[in-house]
Amino acid sequence: MKSFSQWTKQDIEEEFGLSSVRDSPTLQTWLTDIQAVSDDEAARLGRLAEKLRTHAHDWNEEELKIYFIAFLLDFIEFYQPSYRPFLERELSVNYADDKRIWGIVDFLVASGTQFPKEPVFFLHEYKKQLDTSNDPLGQLLAEMVAAQALNSRPHPIYGAYIIGRHWYFVVLEGKTYAESLAYDATKDDIMQIVGILRHTQLLIDKIIRSGGPNSGV
Repeated sequence: MKSFSQWTKQDIEEEFGLSSVRDSPTLQTWLTDIQAVSDDEAARLGRLAEKLRTHAHDWNEEELKIYFIAFLLDFIEFYQPSYRPFLERELSVNYADDKRIWGIVDFLVASGTQFPKEPVFFLHEYKKQLDTSNDPLGQLLAEMVAAQALNSRPHPIYGAYIIGRHWYFVVLEGKTYAESLAYDATKDDIMQIVGILRHTQLLIDKIIRSGGPNSGV
């Protein structure tokens, strides 16, 4: 039995046979097929980016969540009738030879209303900028592998991990995953981050709605 926080990228690749790929059409479409934010939103995001630029070195994890990430996520309509975001929820999956992978997830979007049922998107590791004490990609992949097992049908699992000002987007398809370069939320990249998250919501909507009558609670 091993919790998400104990996994490294190498551990996950060896245990579940995953491999990374550089060229992923799914990742490329996810990151580029986005709409521009409005002028009003751009002004608000500019102020938010400046706030992060001022405090990125000083905030702890909780301060980063409350003073920055929460405001950024407020731009995204993740609350929908058939799915919604969940915070600090436990996921647990049994796999080969009675092994178990489990842990508490910072943020996920899944079908369900009271409890997450089929996860589609994860946001992981609200870490201070200079904290390199663990492996956020490995932990994110552990959550995404668990989601594959929980879902009733195959589809891409989307995720992102955050280290201070930097956002990295990851997609898992079958046994392969691809990772983006860093997006710096203290710069104009913040507009792209919001665009990608809005595109994520549209992808989630398509995945959940295609699941039929059992996709909700």
